[in-house]
Amino acid sequence: MNKYIFLLLLAVLYGCAEDKRPEIVINSDPPQPVSGVQVINIPGGAILKYQLPDDEDLLFVKASYSYKEGHKAEARSSLYCDSLKILGFGTEDERTVELVAVDRSNNESTPVNAVIKPLEAPVNAIGRTIEMMPDFGGVHLYWQNPDRAEISVILEKEDNNNEFVPIEMFYSTVVNGDIAARGMDTIPGNFRAYVQDRWENKSIVTENTITPLFEQLFDRLKFQALYIEGDEPTAWGWVLPNLFDGDVTTGFHTANGSGRWPQWITFDMGIVGKISRIKVWQRDENGDWIFRHGNPKRFEIWGTNDINNLANWDVWTKLMECESIKPSGLPMGEHSAEDQAIVINGEEFVCSPEMPAVRYLRMKVLENWSGGDFFHIMEIEVYGQIEN
Repeated sequence: MNKYIFLLLLAVLYGCAEDKRPEIVINSDPPQPVSGVQVINIPGGAILKYQLPDDEDLLFVKASYSYKEGHKAEARSSLYCDSLKILGFGTEDERTVELVAVDRSNNESTPVNAVIKPLEAPVNAIGRTIEMMPDFGGVHLYWQNPDRAEISVILEKEDNNNEFVPIEMFYSTVVNGDIAARGMDTIPGNFRAYVQDRWENKSIVTENTITPLFEQLFDRLKFQALYIEGDEPTAWGWVLPNLFDGDVTTGFHTANGSGRWPQWITFDMGIVGKISRIKVWQRDENGDWIFRHGNPKRFEIWGTNDINNLANWDVWTKLMECESIKPSGLPMGEHSAEDQAIVINGEEFVCSPEMPAVRYLRMKVLENWSGGDFFHIMEIEVYGQIEN
């Protein structure tokens, strides 16, 4: 028999066969309720475990609750799961959660109540760790978020009407929060900061009177590339002056497979200055290269004023140890909006104010994101205080 005719007959026979799938009947009979409810309290919420009713047309289990006054919510779990997680509680007060089983006809069982007592919400735990300190040109905030909760940190400043108004909001999931608000005059001001989660729960407020330190962006037009013995040569036409040409679409690249590691480059700032921070722009072509390939992962910044001995490491002082941190922690090749924002704005690395003023800078790359023996960067900015 022609195989095509055979397949056609088989399809017809299959189509005529009795359908063994269970028929869904629409009715008004409610399912049985869940039973044996167990409560596991967790930070900012609870996990409810239960036994599902033995109803053929069961569809899901629904939890109804109020996570704060005037704010009601629901959570659902399918018939294939015997537990349900509820979140969003900002306090540790006892609350009642109502559980109902729902079938395919949208009938609801009689409710079963469970009393929960959430553990301390992440927003409160994170809020207690906030530290607020003076920084060059602004205010620096630090906090700890060990569970990578989705939060926003709000910084407010007291205005002329003695009212606190928001001036910055930082969205973050990083473990070690470290961010600065800049562009401020060196005038004392009253600041406060707090943490807020997506349910609009707010932490305690941290307040401080802060005088921002003076800072300026060093003039990149004074910068000059230096080519010292031992420095890594350019490759692919990506030359060293590209690092301070004001264009983040052009950059510097060393050769792949040179076998030399670590690698370093040197440049003259044209002035003597006390470094407060640097900003480094990664290679980012449509988001394909961020936090991978030859972008630096660990590097050091060294400085000196000794123009006559630049090839001698003994005259150099290590100013900074820098590590590129991917905020999301996602695997290489995957990134979040927060990752992308960091790259677009430039990664910032802070220098201790105890370090000496220098004129010549050296960037020594210890590791790139791919583990290879090359690196590339698009632009560098240097901030601090110029010394006469």
